[in-house]
This record gives sequence, C-alpha cells and structure tokens, in this order.
Amino acid sequence: MNSTTRFISDILFDKEINLVSFPAKNDDKFWDQFVKIGSSHYVIPALYYKLKERDYLRLLNDELISYLKEIYNQNLKRNLNLINEVNEISNLFNTNNIDHIFLKGAALVSSIYKETLGIRMVGDIDILIKNDQIKKAKLIMENYGYKPIFTFFPNVNKMHYERMINNKKFFAVELHFTISDKIKFDSAKFMNTKKNLNNIFIPNANYLLFHTIINYQLNDYGSIKAGFNLRTLFDVVNISNTKADLIKQVPNSLHVRKIQVVLKNLNIVDYKTPLNLLLFETRFRLINTVYFFSLINDFLFEIFKIISVSPLLRIKQIIALVSRRDYRIYALKKLRILK
Repeated sequence: MNSTTRFISDILFDKEINLVSFPAKNDDKFWDQFVKIGSSHYVIPALYYKLKERDYLRLLNDELISYLKEIYNQNLKRNLNLINEVNEISNLFNTNNIDHIFLKGAALVSSIYKETLGIRMVGDIDILIKNDQIKKAKLIMENYGYKPIFTFFPNVNKMHYERMINNKKFFAVELHFTISDKIKFDSAKFMNTKKNLNNIFIPNANYLLFHTIINYQLNDYGSIKAGFNLRTLFDVVNISNTKADLIKQVPNSLHVRKIQVVLKNLNIVDYKTPLNLLLFETRFRLINTVYFFSLINDFLFEIFKIISVSPLLRIKQIIALVSRRDYRIYALKKLRILK
C-alpha cells in the first residue's frame, strides 16, 4: 500500500498524524495522488469533513481546500435531495402497503450519517421489496413517473430490476429481489427485522452492517479480489461504533471475517486472524506491497470475470456485437477504445 493511501486511511479513521511529516502544501504530486485515490474510493467528502474536524485544513493550500469544500457542499445538496426522494418513495409505498426496506447509501444517510449528511457519497436509491409485491412496486413507480433505463440485455440481473429513473428526480432507483444473488439469504427474515425511522424503513444495526460487508465482499467481488474500498470500511467502522461488539453479532460469515482481516492490516482495529485466513492475509499484504503481485491479481480477476459470465449472456453479447452498431459503440467505450 502506498503512503498516500495509508495517509488517507489514517485521516478517515482518526489515527495519530505526525505533523512534522505532514505533506507540504506545495507537494503537488502528493496532493494530486491524494485527490485521485480519494475519488476512486468515493471518500472526498468524508476526507474534507475529517480534515476540518481534526483542524488539518490549515495545512493544505487554498486551492485544494476550495476544491474539497466544493465537493463536500455539492454532496451535501445532493444528499438533501436524497432524503426528500427517500421520503417520497417511502410515503408512496406505505400508502400502497408495499413491504419494503431501504438499503445501502439511502439507509446509511437516513440513519448513521443523518447529522453529517454531506459525508457519504451515494449513487442511487436501493430498496428491497417483499418478493410477492415487487411487480406491484414496479408498477407503482412507473405510475409515479419512473421508467426503466434502457439496457442491451434486460432481466439478466438476479438481484434487482433494471434501474429506474424519473427526469424530475436526482436519483435512480433499483428495486431489489434480494441483497445478493451469490449467497442463500432469507429475505423474509431480513424484512422482519427492519427498523422504522420516522416512517423510513431500514435494516436494523446487525443487518445494516452485514449487508454493507456482503455488498462489497460479494456483489463487488472484494472477497475474491482480496481488495478493499475505503468508503465501505468507513461505513463498517461507523456502523460498528453504534453498538458495542456489533460485528460479533452479525450473521457469521467468512466474508465478515475477511473484512476484519483487512481492517486489521490497515491498523484500524485489533483482530486475531483465524488460521483459515492466514493465506488470505498473506495475499492481501502482497497485493498491497508488491506491484508485481497486484498486477497478477488484477489479471486473474479479469479472467475470473470473463469465465463467470453465463454462456447464454456471452452468446447474446457476441450476436449483438456483430449485428448491432449501437452495441459495438457501447462495448468499445466500455473498453475505453472509443471516447
């Protein structure tokens, strides 16, 4: 792990910073890397908040302070709109007796970050719907002005319907069948443990933490990559801080233990690595300290993604690549061959 990433982690997780070795204001190379890495992990607003909270902004140059502040303020405005749209959708579903629960960023901003709204970046609004009501929920959303975004291969996602947008709203919405299609999961039990915050339904603390971990480890392949995302780790730590020993109370999972190993290796928590995860820990350390190993790891992960795609979908992609100009353009842009 490079020194910039370590510095970002130390800022986010309130680790002691040696002011003598604090990067110089005019060290453009360091601060450019700081912004690049912070942006890739979606933690620029959180970094601004923490730097301000810890009185470190005075150690940055004015241009960088202005940039970080602008990102934070824009995110704050965006999340104020998020809260409004979450309330609208909640009222809509409550009125129509749709059993639902907000997930991920929408749940986090509505709960643990409600006093620091600008700190957490959110992509869209994710909602888990009771299985026998999801078609009705989709119809209600369509009648309210939300329409599915065009996709080349609809209905291939086993977790949620196609993303829906409303041109009058800021956030897209995803209606979920499940929290992950990669594990057996009792959605009914998840729904039955939901928490009501002013008529906004979110997972209780145990399941909020569990889903935060599972979403990155499985849905975003963190467990397979032996990688980490600082926004996810920031969420995990902040959710854990709401209740003593919370992480010990979530459903037991190898993926939960793996993220504890990651937190340990970033010096965020104390944790004794189980014997069955020593190999994972060694791999994590090599990936983050030896560039060659990180290249090999990335290459193997790309191979995994290729072979894990269902043969039927791959055939459809090949046919579309040959027969459809719009899909060829889309594919070339995804591969960054076209701009």
